[in-house]
Order: sequence, then C-alpha cells, then structure tokens
Amino acid sequence: MPESKIAVTLFNVREFCKTESDLDATLDKLCAIGYRVVQVSAVPLEPAVIRRQLDKHGLFCCATHENYDTICGDPAALADKLDILGCDFAALGAPPKDERENPAFFDALAPIMNRCGEKLRERGKKLGYHNHHWEFDKHGGKETVFEKILRLTDPEFVFSELDVHWVTRGGGCPETWIRRLKGRIPVIHFKDFALVAREPQFCEIGEGNLDWPGIIKACVDTGIPFYSIEQDKPFMDRNIFDSMKISFDNLRAMGVR
Repeated sequence: MPESKIAVTLFNVREFCKTESDLDATLDKLCAIGYRVVQVSAVPLEPAVIRRQLDKHGLFCCATHENYDTICGDPAALADKLDILGCDFAALGAPPKDERENPAFFDALAPIMNRCGEKLRERGKKLGYHNHHWEFDKHGGKETVFEKILRLTDPEFVFSELDVHWVTRGGGCPETWIRRLKGRIPVIHFKDFALVAREPQFCEIGEGNLDWPGIIKACVDTGIPFYSIEQDKPFMDRNIFDSMKISFDNLRAMGVR
C-alpha cells in the first residue's frame, strides 16, 4: 500500500490514454508531477497492458470505474480484472443516462449492486457507487435518490465513492456526507467548484469555493484511505496536465501526503 493518499483519476486525461504508448507518456507526466496512485477510468486498453504500464512507472491502482453492464455481468470477471490491476475497489461510474429520472430503476439497481458487491467481497474486493449532482434530487418522496441508494444497499457489500464537487452542486454539504458515511468510503473524489457567469465549473483543488480544510479534516477523522482527483475537463483554457499539477501541489500545501 503506498504512503500517499493523493490519487489521480485517469478519466481526466482520457484523451491521452488511448494507446499503450500514449498511456506510457501520460504516466510519465503524472509521475513527474508527483503522483504515485491512480484510478483507472476511461482507459480503453486491456487490464494486463495497463498493469504493465503501472508497474513500469511504480504506480498503484486504488480504484476503477465500471459501467452498468459490467456491474450487471459476471462478478468473477470483474474480480479477475481487479486482480490483474492489483486493485481492490471498483465503482459504478454512473447509471445509464436514460434511467436517471426513473425511480423504479434505482429499486432494481440496489439488489444488483448488493449481489455484485457480495460476490466481490468473497474475492477480497469492494464495490462502490460514484455520485453526481442529480442523485440529490427527490423523485416525489422525502428522500433523495442518493439516500435511497444508500438505504437499499447493504453497507457490507456496497460502498460510496463520494464526489465532493457533485455533492455541492446537488445542494449538499461534503463534510456532512463524509461523516455520515464513515467507514463506507474507500476512495473519495476531489474536485473543486467554481462559478463563472453564474454557471458551475470544475476547477483545480484550492482554486474554487469548497472548504478544503473542513473536507480534509472530515476525511482524516473518518479514515478515508485515498483522495482521487477528478476534474472532468480543464478549467478555462488551462492544459489538463497543468490542472493536475495545480491540484496536486495545492493538496500538498494543505498538508496532504
């Protein structure tokens, strides 16, 4: 297990990970920034190829993102993939777009995730759910979609990959949710929140409006192992690798190691 808590989500640099040579060059750049931990997401390469490059660069994989079809499929195949990557945590990146406003879908999703999570646990793995802002909507009831997902899934089998930006955009408080989910967050997603012309924007850690001292203290208090930086797209006209350096350096300046 690496000493560093700071991870980088490869989804950020997905345009530069399409071939093995691209991935090799991208990991060179991320290592030069200081990253030693990655989350594998949106990399269209075989797990063995990815693992070869991770090993070459001395990188540890703390998590993956998987699609809905994979979660519904063979848990053994997913566990095999995680074994190859040397990883013990996979999260559902997002449900299908056409189901996000369908309350019945989440009733059906919960037992699927429970079943997959139970099978993964038998292999020493964990399954999680990565939230966006729309899970904080209410579909006619008193609870949000996110609360419903958490209620219907077994905390022994289904974990949360909480995303502090999306929590904020959904009207929630990241620190409150971090503490509420103590023991259920193996990996948390860090990205900052900015408003430009009243429009919400993804931005680098420490460059937006989130209360990072409060968020980090909540993470430390609840023992979250990895803080995975996810910035879906560059802020303004910055190069995405410059963004990854700004976030890394700012977290280090905040005392995160």
